[in-house]
Amino acid sequence: MRDPDKFRGCILGGAAGDALGYEVEFIGEWEIFRHFGPDGISEYALTHGAALISDDTQMTLFTANGLLACTAREQTKADRASYVRHIQTMYQCWLKTQKRKFPIRSERLESWLLNLPEPFSKRAPGMTCLAAPES
Repeated sequence: MRDPDKFRGCILGGAAGDALGYEVEFIGEWEIFRHFGPDGISEYALTHGAALISDDTQMTLFTANGLLACTAREQTKADRASYVRHIQTMYQCWLKTQKRKFPIRSERLESWLLNLPEPFSKRAPGMTCLAAPES
């Protein structure tokens, strides 16, 4: 990775945009204007003092974890597995956050994100997101 700040900025920018739009993700334009006024949504809708993210940001974090894990293992010659396999493993980890409760103590954790309570917030993933990691 040549510039970790750019990578970090992309992740944070995407998460910030996702959090801003989370409140209006499944409602139409006119409903947004009716609820938030003529300028639409212009500030974060907070839940218990925090702006929520969707499954899109959750999966982005697990994707990044898979890319970083594969790159690190490849550079240390510890693992020659493909990026696809690493990302698939991370998506399986993400799926645990949608189906199980935090903390997970009974097994080896493939992702450091499973050590955090925040990813264990169930969102509204589509059927493909729920089915694909299991296949």
